[in-house]
Amino acid sequence: MTNRSTLPLAALLLAISALLGACASGGPASEHSYLLPAAGEPAASDRLPRVRVDVAGYLDQAGLVVETAPTSVHAARQHLWAEPLPAQLGRALRHHLAAAGAPDDGRLSVSVTRFQGTADGNARVSGQWHYRAEQSEQQESLERSGRFDLTRPLSQDGYPELVTRLDAAWQAVAQQIADALR
Repeated sequence: MTNRSTLPLAALLLAISALLGACASGGPASEHSYLLPAAGEPAASDRLPRVRVDVAGYLDQAGLVVETAPTSVHAARQHLWAEPLPAQLGRALRHHLAAAGAPDDGRLSVSVTRFQGTADGNARVSGQWHYRAEQSEQQESLERSGRFDLTRPLSQDGYPELVTRLDAAWQAVAQQIADALR
């Protein structure tokens, strides 16, 4: 007789624990997608150098990256780039270069080694670039290269602020490149 009375009690306990487990999980976390503000803007000129942007392997993923310590990084799972980062960086760079009056020929290759938030509340953008003007009869080939390592402080917490500050740092990189090419 004890077996029959414990069966409904066990079923009731199982149902309650399943219900409590579902409530405690809060459902799936929502995802947020981000675009660099300048990546959505057209370049002010069609006459720009050909631009290629490569990113470090750990940046070439969907999640925004944040340094958690000097040798550790974390890729967000719910805060994602709306499209691949190299494509956004390339479009944003073309937009910023056009605004800064960059030369209208040649090839510009940019290798981005850091494009992330830092543990101390900054947006950090690092890497190097190489430009080669196309040779013409009037002028000889011009080559220039440089490195960049910029930080921009976050004025508030949050991924939207991080994306805005990363874009500001990327704009400063474009200005540095344009200045070096004049």
